[in-house]
Amino acid sequence: MRRLCLIVFLSLSVFVAKAQEDLFDLLDEGPEPTQITYATFKGTKLLNAQTNETPGKGVLQYIISHRFGSFTDEYLYNFFGLDIAQIRMQLDYGISDRLNVGIGRSSVLKTSDAFVKYRALRQKTGGNAFPISLTLYSSMNYRGARFNDGLDHYISDRLSYHHQAIFSRKMNENLSLIVAPSVVHWNLVPSPGDPNDTYHLLLGGRHKVTKRIALTGEYAFSSNRRYGSGATEERFHNPLSVGVDIETGGHVFQFHLSNTRAMSDPLWMAQNPYSAANGSLFLGFNISRVFTVRQ
Repeated sequence: MRRLCLIVFLSLSVFVAKAQEDLFDLLDEGPEPTQITYATFKGTKLLNAQTNETPGKGVLQYIISHRFGSFTDEYLYNFFGLDIAQIRMQLDYGISDRLNVGIGRSSVLKTSDAFVKYRALRQKTGGNAFPISLTLYSSMNYRGARFNDGLDHYISDRLSYHHQAIFSRKMNENLSLIVAPSVVHWNLVPSPGDPNDTYHLLLGGRHKVTKRIALTGEYAFSSNRRYGSGATEERFHNPLSVGVDIETGGHVFQFHLSNTRAMSDPLWMAQNPYSAANGSLFLGFNISRVFTVRQ
């Protein structure tokens, strides 16, 4: 009996020791840490479209964008389109790591704009994983160019708005994708039968080739591709852009080929009169520079 009790005691001792060892190992490991996914895209803009990225808290960003003349518009005579280039300048600031505000000015229809961008959800891995990022973006745009219809116009006639939900995912270290449903609102449309609101779905992506070079592309579907009727009818085309990103320290150079000339949100997305099928393509670039003004 004493031998049996000794065997049982020794067995229980080994079991308890093993259980304690497993428990300590579990406590040492702890819950898997949550990691936020960074650098889904290198810039706050993909080509024309916005990405999920913001400059970061206390960071001031300046972006200058050019679109040269179309290949079909006396390209060589206009010095490879440079003589009739369009320009947009943007200045924005990161109030926090999630909230970004900015202003811009485009030479197309002398359009000025102001925007706000908020990172509502962020992609995460680890113990509290979340598969996507969601960034909300809204802009208000003011047309400064004169109307040519000979009528007096209110200030409100010059305003348009763009609202967008940007869903993005970094699939792996090389590939990132965007799906962005959008709505554009025009206070003034050509005729009563034309919609004030148009709906759009933007698809975009980025694929890294090297540590500092990536290929990019975007395409947007539109709910409305015609305004007016008869002699005043205007037809629009879905915007398409392809390009390459080159990162050099604090700069990001984005060179691209697009069938859009305008750079303010409502114009390039909802009222693009150019078709790639007939050769209406524009070379262009974006250059961004960031400055940390507050830690």
